[in-house]
Amino acid sequence: MNAVRHHYVPQGFLRGFSAQGEASRTYVWVYDKTAGRKPRKKSVRSIAWAPSYYAQEREDCSTDLDTLETGLATTIDNQIPRILEAVAPKVGRPLNLSEKDKNLVAFFVALSLTRVPSFRDGINTLHTQVANIALLHQADADPELAELVEKYNVKAEAKPWVSLRPMVQLAEVIAASALRKNWQFFIPPPSVPLVTSDNPVVFSGKEAELGHFGPAHPGAELVMNLRKDLALVCTPKRGYENMQVFQLSPFEARKFNRGLVRAARQRVFADHLSLDLDRFVKKYSGEEQRILAY
Repeated sequence: MNAVRHHYVPQGFLRGFSAQGEASRTYVWVYDKTAGRKPRKKSVRSIAWAPSYYAQEREDCSTDLDTLETGLATTIDNQIPRILEAVAPKVGRPLNLSEKDKNLVAFFVALSLTRVPSFRDGINTLHTQVANIALLHQADADPELAELVEKYNVKAEAKPWVSLRPMVQLAEVIAASALRKNWQFFIPPPSVPLVTSDNPVVFSGKEAELGHFGPAHPGAELVMNLRKDLALVCTPKRGYENMQVFQLSPFEARKFNRGLVRAARQRVFADHLSLDLDRFVKKYSGEEQRILAY
């Protein structure tokens, strides 16, 4: 098969933010944080991907392009859009979601945090740093190696697939933590549809008054816009019935969108063209949400 175009934000999920008036549900408006880049309407197939992003190395040192990409495409990335599309939330009532589907959604939310470049690049950088420390340590004990390292400025670099295992392992930990929290769902007003981005999950520690923390921390709150008309918050905050559905005001819906825009690495995806949204996206051009596993 050798699928080279690997998506880190699934196409099926992005269709939940499809452009207004598009019967095919295959297009979204793309907003770029870079100054001078105007919003463009693009196919979900052409965005949020990287070449050979889920490639792995086999034991014989050949490259496996398909296994992980195909596995994701035929399981979680295929199941979750169907689950989300079938959900029919009603304000003031608990959302009807089976335990099995809730577990799948929890893992999808967690994986959406760890599969993006903002996470994987950090893990690859960490492994490269460790490899260089090991190289210098070895050079200290081997004069010939030390001479070669200095003469040719030898540097170690981790292979890109070293972050795949942490990507899945941390997603499992985050999902387990999310399932122990209070799940709340929010519906925006028609005038303020929700957006998503190339960092589609926002995590925060404000409820536990935390500064430095990870998304799996018991005090962390996770926010994900599931569709342009539905958001999920997994919060440690108690006092509300679990799985309850709430109505957002226009101000509150914009606040949800602000979190996604600030977290975005480079691009924000929406169902409509708006010059105000474009200016808002570019306002946060210097910000990006990052997480590390260690």
